[in-house]
Amino acid sequence: MSQKIFAVGAGKGGVGKTFISSSLALTLAKMNHSVLIIDFDLAGANVHTNLGIEPHNSSIQSFLNNEAALVNLLQTTSLPRLSMVQGVWQEWEHSECSSDQGRRMIEEIRKLPFEYVIIDLGPGATPLNLEIFAQADEKILITNAEPTSVEKTYRFFEAWILNKISENSTPEAYLQLKNTVKEFRAQKKKGLFSFRKYLNINAGISFDHFDELLSQPLHLIVNGCRSHQDQDLGFGIKSVCNKYFDLQIDYLGHVDYDNAVWHSIINREPFLIAKPFTKLSAQFLSLAKSLIQSENHAIGYKDVV
Repeated sequence: MSQKIFAVGAGKGGVGKTFISSSLALTLAKMNHSVLIIDFDLAGANVHTNLGIEPHNSSIQSFLNNEAALVNLLQTTSLPRLSMVQGVWQEWEHSECSSDQGRRMIEEIRKLPFEYVIIDLGPGATPLNLEIFAQADEKILITNAEPTSVEKTYRFFEAWILNKISENSTPEAYLQLKNTVKEFRAQKKKGLFSFRKYLNINAGISFDHFDELLSQPLHLIVNGCRSHQDQDLGFGIKSVCNKYFDLQIDYLGHVDYDNAVWHSIINREPFLIAKPFTKLSAQFLSLAKSLIQSENHAIGYKDVV
């Protein structure tokens, strides 16, 4: 089968993005797929902690510094068929990486002998994260029910749309659009900004990007759910994005809150290895199956419970 690259991001930190990434990697490996997880959080890498692996001096930093090819940074894990590239954990300052380096990394990933590659990105809609999202085969955004997380999730969607529009617009038209969005927010108008309505009445921007946005929708996972209201949040975000942003997203499903996750990280034992027969394990199995069944990506609402 052909290789698939999954990019996993979040509007802000602290929503469980790395737990989701590492658990998806573990689940796919347990399904007998060859999997590579790359820790690309350049400010707070901790995939190794979630996998119960001691930190190693060999990290993605060597690739960014042109000191080593990606293939030479692969590390095995305790689970057969799962490998990793460790993130930058020992630096005091944020590691710098350009969009060109991000594209070069994707090119090297395509040459590696893995069925699935999961890239655990840093938080936020940075230019680098948006570039990796654009290059990935599947784009996954993680949120939770906290208001700050939901707000940053909407900001990520806005940045994603603006990034795609910029590829199909004149610089003047794009700048005018950005300023209009800022003015809309500053006036505290009700609702969210309708990009399609704006584009319908302004010249200088083509509509080609909407076809691409619809053909490859972003997947959304709501993490740490404690109630049915939390679980339904994904449906609400999906509806808002469709109504106000004209953006179709795929609510892939939710993951329940479980205090045992915290204990497993302290004990440096992956939760899905320590607790293989829990409800969370079943949820990750459903999420993984949904991701690898590409024919189902365009189907409407899905839940994993």
